Parts: sequence; structure tokens; C-alpha cells
Amino acid sequence: MIDQYRPTAAIHATPRELADWIGGQLLDAESAPERLDGMAVLSEAGPTDISFAANEKALGEARESKAGMLILSAKLDLPGRPRIIVQEVWAAVAVVLAKLYPQPVAPAGIHPTAVVDPSARIDQAASVGPYCVIGPNCVVAEGAILGPHCILDHDCVVGKGTRLSARVTCMGPVRIGERCILHPGTVLGADGFKFELVGGRPLKIPQVGMVVIEDDVELGANTCVDRPFLNETRIGRATKIDNLVQIAHNVRIGQGCMMAAQVGIAGSTQVGDGCLLGGNAGLRDNIKVGNRAIIGANSGVHRDVKDGEAVVGSPVMPFREFWRMTAIQERLPELMKRLKVVEQKVNKE
Repeated sequence: MIDQYRPTAAIHATPRELADWIGGQLLDAESAPERLDGMAVLSEAGPTDISFAANEKALGEARESKAGMLILSAKLDLPGRPRIIVQEVWAAVAVVLAKLYPQPVAPAGIHPTAVVDPSARIDQAASVGPYCVIGPNCVVAEGAILGPHCILDHDCVVGKGTRLSARVTCMGPVRIGERCILHPGTVLGADGFKFELVGGRPLKIPQVGMVVIEDDVELGANTCVDRPFLNETRIGRATKIDNLVQIAHNVRIGQGCMMAAQVGIAGSTQVGDGCLLGGNAGLRDNIKVGNRAIIGANSGVHRDVKDGEAVVGSPVMPFREFWRMTAIQERLPELMKRLKVVEQKVNKE
């Protein structure tokens, strides 16, 4: 049997160092260990571990946890336990994880196995990994990282500090902003699915537009963003997209959206700012989803969605209406039995 994996911390911080990292208030530290070994979930944390509770549901488990140091908010305080009080628990946890478990730093330079067109411009502080292919007129900015087997076809720009993991493919022209993360297998700029029936046969319409990824976007593994017929397919700043998501041609995604795995968005649909899309939601073509809309998992969106509207189901409907119908569906067998009884009485009469 293989033992459960736990990452090894690069630093064994003191409680005071930990509090300084996250700008928190250190309390009841007299019984805390001199140094902390790493981060662990509440149920597995030991006397030299750091753990945290981000909501009331976790507070009871935090009370029973053996963690040597807890990160808590003022609303979820546990007096008597060694703890650090912060305003935002998850923000503090993110800082601690980055400090304890830093990602390997890719060396600057171009790996000897990479193939680079003479017209490409690669900053000296960028990193181009093994077997990458960089085509004509591509630009790789300072601090950008291209992992193994990445391909920039032509006229692709990778912004400052952006990381392309292994096997990312960009079919130009593509513009990727700063500090983006593209996970393995992401494809940007493949042709949109645009065919018209001519003479009874599908005629392929050339896709000559551009894909634009704004700053601070994250795209999950094997996610695809298609090139449009004309103009651009655009994903707004700070939007976060999970694995296996399909963004079709000429789609516009706003800023600060989040999409779970297997979302599919058909061509020319517009999604506003701050929207949340659950896993496996499908959006038809040429519709508009307003700002801060919420679309539940497995939904089929066939119509426009208003600002702030929360919908679910296939076809979609307001959340409250959907759960009312779901509750009725669960009672259908019982209701059918009662209906048969009523029918029998009516027939006898």
C-alpha cells in the first residue's frame, strides 16, 4: 500500500513568521510549537501542522483538530487555541501555501530542442522548454514560461509572466495577456465550427479572426477556445475556466467569471462579468447572459439570461421553480397511485 502523499515544506516557519506573512493577529501562541512543519487539513493535522477553518461548518472539526496552529477569522474564533486571526481565511491560506510550497522556477532561455522561427521575438527572461515550436512573428514576453511541447503557430503573443504548461497549442493569431495560466492540452485558435449548406453539402467557411485572452485568466486542461469567422473570440480579465470547456467562435466572456468542467458555449454568445457556470452547462448560440448571472450544473440555456438571474435545468428556469418541480417529480409515483384510486371511484359512480 502506498502511503498518503504530503508535500514537503520548503520553510519551517515560527508562529510569528507565519503571522507576519499573512498580516494576522497571533493569539495564545504560548502552547504553539516552536516551528511549524507544513499545512494539513483539519482531520489530518498534527501538533506541528498549520490548519484552518474558513466557514462555520468547519468550526466543530477545528475545535477537535490536533493542529498546532489554526488560521481563523474573528467570527470563527476559538479562544485558548494557538491561532492567527485574519480578515480573509482563504486569502491567508493562499499566501501560506505559496510560501511553504513554492513552484519550481523555470530557467530563462531557450531549450536546445526547441524550434524557433528567426522572425520570432523571445525576451531574454522568458523560458522556452523542450521541443517547443515557435512560428513566424510570435512574441514571448519577459518572464513568460512555455512548458514542454508547446506550439505557437504564427502571430501569437504571450504576455509577461504568463505560463503555458505542457502541450499548449496556439493557432495564430492569438493574444494572451499577462500572468495567465494555461494548463496542459489547452488549444487556442482552432477553427470555429462554421459550415453552411450549399448544394446540399456542408461548405466550410474560413475562420480568419483572432483569439484574445486578457490578463490573469486561467484555462484548465484540454479547454478549447475557437477562432472566429471574423473579429475575435475574447475571454475577459481574471476569468477562471476549468478543464474540458469548449468556447466556440466569436464568443465573448466577461471579466471575473468562473466556469466548471465541461461547460460548452456555442458561437456568438455573450457572457457578462462575474458570472458563475456550473459543470456541464450548455449555452446555445447567439444568446446573452447578463452580469453576475448564475447557471446551475447540467443546465441547457436556450434563452437570454438577465443580470443577476439564477437559473438551472434543461431548459433553464429560475432556481425556485426548478426545485418546486423537482419536489413534485419525486412524489409522482405516490400521486399516480392516488390518481388511480380516484379514477376507480369515478368509474364506479
